[in-house]
Amino acid sequence: MRLTKDDERARRICSLAIEFMNARAPIASSALAARYYPELSADSFRRAFSRDRALLAACGVRVVERGRQAGETSWGVDERGSFAGGAELGAREAATLELTCQGVLEDPTFPLAGDLRLALAKLSRAFADEPAFAAARRNEGRALGELRRALVEHLCVEASYTNARGWQARRTLAPYGLFALGGSTYLVAARVTDGAADGPARTYRVDRFDEVVALDDVPCEVPDDFSVLDWVRLPFQLGSKARPAAFAVPDGREGALADAARGQGELRREGKALVWEVDVCDLPAAASWAVAQGIRPLRPQALVDAWREVLEGALPHGA
Repeated sequence: MRLTKDDERARRICSLAIEFMNARAPIASSALAARYYPELSADSFRRAFSRDRALLAACGVRVVERGRQAGETSWGVDERGSFAGGAELGAREAATLELTCQGVLEDPTFPLAGDLRLALAKLSRAFADEPAFAAARRNEGRALGELRRALVEHLCVEASYTNARGWQARRTLAPYGLFALGGSTYLVAARVTDGAADGPARTYRVDRFDEVVALDDVPCEVPDDFSVLDWVRLPFQLGSKARPAAFAVPDGREGALADAARGQGELRREGKALVWEVDVCDLPAAASWAVAQGIRPLRPQALVDAWREVLEGALPHGA
């Protein structure tokens, strides 16, 4: 499938938006030119980047000059002038949204209540200040603190855990390691029966632990060949149902992709094309990740459709 000019522009605008929103320091013009406009001359880059900044501003991301570094202009997001800095809901809008979502927020059988409240908290400080949300954050902190103590002291833990389907269970776990992904912290642990690990390890999301107690009289032995890096996944690989997917990788992007992929998937040739094959659980997340990385999904078709929706959403109507 050949990309149209509109596809290319939408992919670039979305990639630039993600790049600038995630940047911790101003980005030099030369870095932007090499990454997003490699075939343009210096003058053509300045004109193209000026047009793209106008489109970014229309999408809510205002990019401005941030001084000069090593004799060249650097760029960054104007947070006050962007939607990210001024999207706070008013009291009436927040109240309306809370009433709409109240039923599922208070439903103990709804497994994503915590995720929904976190999303609402990003829209309005009113939700972040709610006692229930504050209690959830304190609970996660307590669980994480106890897990860290157990890891340092090589102890097993007794834990109460609610999975993604809302099922709660109490079990003894042997904690092996922690890692962070997508704003959440995950524990790799094996179940314990009669004081010994029983069965393979699996991952648990720390904010779903209702209670964690380190067992001072039950030691934990981490396998010699265990490495937490073997368990780190990409953001779109979180989920129970994985399916194979393939992405076309432009020439010159394989190095950057290898760094971002963290060892996941496999690069291979299909004729003259370089293709990256990897398992995907969350199609919308995989589509957004592909846009940010400058790669194009080939299959399955549902992923291609999700990718096109991301591209179309990156451009203002009528652009």
